Amino acid sequence: MKKLVIPKKKEYVLDEINQGADAFLFGIKDLAVHFEHTYSIQELKETIHDIKKQGKEVYLSLNRNYDHHDLKKVEACLQEIENLSVDGVFFYDLAILQLVQERGFSISLIWNQEHMTTNSFSARFYEKEGVKGISLSTNLTLQEIETIQKETQLSCFVPVFGYYPMFESKRHLVQNYLETFSLDTHYGTYRIEKEKKTYPIVDHTYGTTVYTSVPLHAIKETKQFQEMGISYVILSEQLLDHDLFLSVLNSYTHYLITGDEKEKEKVDQLLGGNYDLGFLYKETIYRVKKNG
Repeated sequence: MKKLVIPKKKEYVLDEINQGADAFLFGIKDLAVHFEHTYSIQELKETIHDIKKQGKEVYLSLNRNYDHHDLKKVEACLQEIENLSVDGVFFYDLAILQLVQERGFSISLIWNQEHMTTNSFSARFYEKEGVKGISLSTNLTLQEIETIQKETQLSCFVPVFGYYPMFESKRHLVQNYLETFSLDTHYGTYRIEKEKKTYPIVDHTYGTTVYTSVPLHAIKETKQFQEMGISYVILSEQLLDHDLFLSVLNSYTHYLITGDEKEKEKVDQLLGGNYDLGFLYKETIYRVKKNG
């Protein structure tokens, strides 16, 4: 099982390789969301070369929900990626899948529709369409993850550490609020308090993203994922201090090798106990409201 890292900046890659990262995911400028920094293909070429030279893997993300006027740019980007030595592309919009099929690109696609990648039925559909991997939703339990792993041949990517999107809107919710009430604007990360929890909110070029109040932290469960045959676990550096993230990555690396519980304790201390396990032990049940 490999550790895929979403770095805060491309300049941090070597640090993270030294702490055990096996693969990296970068967002493409204007075509990806949920990244602190995104890059053009040209800006990433040297980084991709350096990572591959170290024997590590590189994935690119085109995970925006596109408008019609974006499609020419998307197709041009896919053409550039076709000529690169990358291991796959994470996609949200089905335009990516259609363009890859129609143009005959040899790009390995990873289905990455966040809260919709939740069941093996849909996973098998995309598998038949030629998709090679699935980035699993943070809404899943351990049992549901294991079921998807058993019932598909897709490479499964499972988030285990970091802040993750709870909500995404194409509207600029923070900016609209500030303008309505004539409040001062600053660009970057905002915070909202609700029920004694603080949620990071990023108002970006393509809308607004609300993140979890605390990072997901599932170091102990990585061993179970390894035993299940999961291909990749994902650790995200977004919204975190770089040195803290390196220490966390180091502990995950050693825990997977040794199973030493002290590594879990180290991360607990680094985070000051401010983390949770998402839905790994919480089954989500939806009940349809009766009419009337």
